[in-house]
Formats: sequence, structure tokens, C-alpha cells
Amino acid sequence: MSIVERREREKKQRQQDIINAAEKLFFSKGFDNVSMKDIASEVELSKATLYLYFQNKESLFFAIVLRGTRILNSMVKDAVENEIKGIDKVAAFRNAYNDFTEQYHDYIQIYNYFQSGRFNLTDNSFKKKGNKRTKSDVSMPYVSECAMEILKLRNERFSILCDSVQKGIDDMTIRENVNPVEVAVLLSTISKSLSNIPPDRERILQDHGINHEKYFNDVGDLIQHMIMNRND
Repeated sequence: MSIVERREREKKQRQQDIINAAEKLFFSKGFDNVSMKDIASEVELSKATLYLYFQNKESLFFAIVLRGTRILNSMVKDAVENEIKGIDKVAAFRNAYNDFTEQYHDYIQIYNYFQSGRFNLTDNSFKKKGNKRTKSDVSMPYVSECAMEILKLRNERFSILCDSVQKGIDDMTIRENVNPVEVAVLLSTISKSLSNIPPDRERILQDHGINHEKYFNDVGDLIQHMIMNRND
């Protein structure tokens, strides 16, 4: 291995160490309560050295959101590809999303924050911060690159769901009079809401003897009855 290759490998390892440290802090404290100084301390680097690898904490946050998004897409694709009928592919999509929510709840929390409006994800225009006009966080090269891939993967998941509904229409397991895009929007919205049920609503369900698993299964049954082809 050449000196250049060794240095590149060491650089990548250091980047991963930094991302791991930042992930631990973001998961435990949230984005707004973590500083670059905190991250530098966690990974045992000087703040100046940290800036050699990442330009700000936004770039680290986006790298972590991207990491979780890649895991989610992998789980969704594997689950959907293992089914043959369209109606089963739709169910597999929902099950994979739910499994991800249960196994990687922290990633879901930061992904929801990523989509909360805190970041400008639409363009590189200027947005107002306090009384000043400053460039959007996403206009920074690394942040922008991560954001583009995150949104690309989000669109990929939506396409998988649309294709699954269309497959069901084609194989007659799903009603032919439904619109795949409309159904996909509805189901993706439901999947997201199931991962973020308000605590007071969770308590109401529990008071009626309904835990999260039963609620998830009951919603799945309802969705299936809504879209299934009853003549199949």
C-alpha cells in the first residue's frame, strides 16, 4: 500500500470516527443542543482539526441522516423484492418501514427533524436567520451533496411504493380503479405518521388495550381492505 493510499484510508477512518461521535451526541441531545466543540471533545480532537474534515455541524448532521436513509432504503428494497404479488409488496413496504422505526428509532427522529423545515432543502437561495440574510445551509457543497442524495433516496422509496401498487393493479390483487401515485402518497404519509404518534394519542390507545403492534396491524388490515381487489 502506497503512502497516498494509506493516508486516504486513515482520512476516511477519521471521518467515520467523527461521524460516529456526532451521531452519538445528536441522538442523545438533539441537533440544536450539540456544538462542534462538543463533537471535537467526544472524538478527542481539537476543534481546528475537526474543521479540516467537516465544515460545520450541519454537514455532520446531514451525513448521519444519509446513513440512516441508506439503511431504510436497503430494508425496503429487500422486503419488497422478496414478494411477488403487488398487494404483498405494498404490505412488505409498510412492514419494512415499521421494522426500521423499531430498530433504528433514533434515525427516524433525526430524519423527522431533517424534514421539519429547519433546513432549506429546495434550493441554494438565501434565507433569513434573525435579522440577517445568509446563504442556506444546503448551499454548502458537502451539505448540498448529502441533501441531494437523501432526497434522491426518498424519491426512490416513493417509486418503489408506486411500482408496487401498479404491480398489484396489473396482477389484479389491487383494485384497478385506484391511482398508484395517490395511493402511494397516502400510504407513505400513513407510514410516517405511524412512526411519530403523539404521546397523548399513544396513551389513549393503551387505555383501550391497543399497543403499537396491534395498532400497526389494524391499520394494515384497514389499508388492505381499502385497496385490495375483492374479486381476486
